[in-house]
Amino acid sequence: MEHAPQAPPAYDDIGPAFDRTRTVNLILAAIAIFAIGFEIGWEAFALALITLIVGGGSNEYRRRRPGRSTLFAVLIDVSMIGIVLFMTGTWPTLLLAAAPYMLVMAFLLLPPGRAMLVVVYMGALFTTAHYFAPAPLADVTESLYVNVVTAVLFLILTTIAVAAASGSLHKIRGVERKMLESARRSNLAKDQFVSMVSHELRTPLTSIAGFAETLQAGWDELDRSEVDEFLDIISTQAEHLHDLVEDILILPRLEAGKLTISPEAFDPAPLTHRIVSLVFPHGGDSDARVAMAGGTTIEADPRRIEQVLRNLLGNARKYGGDEILVDGQETEGHYVISVTDNGPGVPLEDQERIFDHFEQVTKGDDRTDSGVGLGLPIARQLVRAMGGDLTYSDAFPHGARFAFTLPLATAQAVHERPERKTA
Repeated sequence: MEHAPQAPPAYDDIGPAFDRTRTVNLILAAIAIFAIGFEIGWEAFALALITLIVGGGSNEYRRRRPGRSTLFAVLIDVSMIGIVLFMTGTWPTLLLAAAPYMLVMAFLLLPPGRAMLVVVYMGALFTTAHYFAPAPLADVTESLYVNVVTAVLFLILTTIAVAAASGSLHKIRGVERKMLESARRSNLAKDQFVSMVSHELRTPLTSIAGFAETLQAGWDELDRSEVDEFLDIISTQAEHLHDLVEDILILPRLEAGKLTISPEAFDPAPLTHRIVSLVFPHGGDSDARVAMAGGTTIEADPRRIEQVLRNLLGNARKYGGDEILVDGQETEGHYVISVTDNGPGVPLEDQERIFDHFEQVTKGDDRTDSGVGLGLPIARQLVRAMGGDLTYSDAFPHGARFAFTLPLATAQAVHERPERKTA
C-alpha cells in the first residue's frame, strides 16, 4: 500500500505549546543574564531587558496572529544569541550549549527546508561573530561562574523545549490514531453497507424476475389463483424494493439538512388507521390495534409521518410478537404516538445502537434480518426535523415500545388547516 507523505505538525497543535515554552525560556534566560550581571556589569542588565522586550514582543505578535510560522521567532532567538557572541567573541561554552538548543528548536518546530535555512543563518552569524566581533566583554567568558550558569541555562532550555515538543507530538499521534480508527470504522461500515444493500436489492429483484418469467412463459396455462398469487408476490417485492431505495436516497439529504419538510396542521388519527391497515391487513399473522381518538391537531409533515409509521410498524411486524398496539395521547404541549409490541424487545446494550446508521441487533454471519439498518435512524431524524424526538423503551411485561413526540398545532394553524382527504 502506498503511504501518503507525512506533513509537518500543524501550527494548531505545536504553536501554542511553542509559545508557552518560549515564554518560559525567555524568562529563565533573562533571570540567568541578570544573575551573571553582577560579574559582567550593567551590559548584562541591559541585555536581560532587551531579551524580555524583543522576545516578549515577538510572542505577543504571534499570539495576535494565530497560524503564523515559528520561523520568525526561531530566527529572533538565533539573532539574540549572535548578539551575545558579538559582545563576547568566541565563547566555547555558549557555542556548545546554544547550538544544540537552536538545532533542536529548528528541527522540531519547522519543516526540514526552513530548519536548514535556520542552520545556514546560524552558521553565518556565528562565523561572522568569531572573526569580526568587537568582543567588549571577552574577559567575562573566563569566569567559571558565568560558564556554569550559561551551560545549566541552555541545558534547562533544551530540556523544556524537547519535553514540550514531545507532548505536542504525542497529542498529534493520538489524534492520528483516532482518525485512522475512524477511517477504519468508516470503511468497515461502507463494506457492510455495500454487502447488505447488494443482498437486499438482489432478493426482491430475483423474486420479481423469477415470477415475471414464470407468468410470461405459462400465462395461458396457469390458474387464475396462481396468477393472482404471483402478481401479489411481485407487488409486495416491488414495494419492499421501493422502500429500500427510498431509505437509501433520503439519508444523504437528511444528513445534509436539505430534505424538504412541509408542516401543516392535521389530525393524525385517520392517517394512522390507514397506515396500520396497509401494513397489517386482515388475516395476517399479527394483530394490530389502534387506540387513538380523533380531534387532536398536530403540526407536522403528513408524508414524513407516514414514513415514520411505516418504518416503526414494519419493524414491529418483523421483530415484534403477534400483538401490536398503536396509541396516541397529548402530554405537556406535545402529542405522543407509540408503537408497542409483545415481542422479545431489544437488549439493553443495543438500545442506543439501533438508532445508528446500518446497525442491526444481529450482525455478520448471525444476521438473519432483512433491511440495511436505516429505518430507525431515518425515522428519528425525520421526527427531530419536525420538532420532536423518537425514543425506545421496554414494554411491560415484555416487548418493545417506540414513541415519538410531535408538536401540537397552534390556534392559528388550526384555523388555517386545509381540508384533507384520507383513503
